[in-house]
Amino acid sequence: MKKKQDWLILGAIAVIAALLLAGTNLITKDRIAEQALLAQHASRLVALPGATGFEEVAEEAEGIDSCYLGKAADGSVLGYVTQTTVKGYGGEIEVMVGVDANGVITGLTAGGSNFAETAGVGTRVQEEAFTGTFIGISATPVAGDNVETLSGATISSKAVIGGAATAYDHAVSHLE
Repeated sequence: MKKKQDWLILGAIAVIAALLLAGTNLITKDRIAEQALLAQHASRLVALPGATGFEEVAEEAEGIDSCYLGKAADGSVLGYVTQTTVKGYGGEIEVMVGVDANGVITGLTAGGSNFAETAGVGTRVQEEAFTGTFIGISATPVAGDNVETLSGATISSKAVIGGAATAYDHAVSHLE
């Protein structure tokens, strides 16, 4: 009879724990979603400096997660910010590229909520020393041509460069 009581107690504890976790998720899910949106907006501001507002360009394109038209405070068009998700060494990498009205890359961010590249190696694709090399390029980024890969993080950096190329080409298509 003692074993049956132990299982009932353990079962009750498991049910209570599950209910508490479900309740916590219910309470925090909106806040988590809000934080994710704020992080994406902050990345758009890094990709297209000077923009004060963004309008989503509603369309579907292969390999493109989202595309936003960036505007200045006076309403003039500054350029586009395009995001794509690529497969790096450790998993998904969200690559966001800003392109001004002249077809010049103004910024790039790499990361995202599922970013899991190797610390100290693959995570270097997020550092300004790498992302800054894209700024000022007015052509499709190509590894070994106008952008260099990172030694020791070749897979991650090639993935980001490929994602940047896809995002750049998409943004430029809106300028034409």
